[in-house]
Amino acid sequence: MQISLDRLTRRETDKIDLNFCQKIDTINYCDIDYKLASPVSINGKVSTTKTGLYLDVDVEFTVLDNCSRCLEEVEVPIVYSIQGFLVKEDFDENSFENDDAFIYDGQVLNLVNIIEQTLDFKMPARVLCNESCKGLCTKCGANLNKQDCSCNKIANDEEIIDPRFAKLKDIFKND
Repeated sequence: MQISLDRLTRRETDKIDLNFCQKIDTINYCDIDYKLASPVSINGKVSTTKTGLYLDVDVEFTVLDNCSRCLEEVEVPIVYSIQGFLVKEDFDENSFENDDAFIYDGQVLNLVNIIEQTLDFKMPARVLCNESCKGLCTKCGANLNKQDCSCNKIANDEEIIDPRFAKLKDIFKND
């Protein structure tokens, strides 16, 4: 998602409209690559202001993640806005104290990098397939949404006794 800013920097226009969808395979967040289930939809503009170039876009896409309880794959819709100034690497931080600032190389804007930088508070802390998800059995690992756990039925079964402790069972036979 490379956007050329030549027309803005040469002052041929005062804004560039950004209204498109583009398919991207993965997006990186906290050193984890998430698969995308939908194209990334961008709707907004880059405009020239007295202070510099200003980015104002709405972003929408769907990420594939795992349910926190049962580990099933879940589609998580992400919708948010990005607003801030586009600056070069040697910018004065005090000038943009109250606004977000995104570094770009001067000619091309890489929107994927900006999306990855702004995902911090947009990704849910905990993903659930549904609110009534029962999760996994802590003993056998069975998905309790799909099957009943058989841990209670085999609790007295010989199969689950650790062979290192099998002799201890004989101690209590006389009681």
